[in-house]
Amino acid sequence: MARTISVLKWENKQDVDNAVHDIFAEMSERGGLTKDTERAMQHSLLVADPDLTNYFLRTVMEQVPDAMHYFEERGGGA
Repeated sequence: MARTISVLKWENKQDVDNAVHDIFAEMSERGGLTKDTERAMQHSLLVADPDLTNYFLRTVMEQVPDAMHYFEERGGGA
């Protein structure tokens, strides 16, 4: 089943939690992220508030550590 990941600016921790849930689901289903998902998450990281960026990276590390390599290159956080 195809999933649609929308590009958005995270406004709160719930938005971040939803993004991490999507990452977890895609990693479980496909064993990795599609280029579309990777680009959407990278965009969200670039435009997010630094506190939400840090929260995202911590949450991914805790819940989906295998996905961290998609986000380490750009760095992140404040």
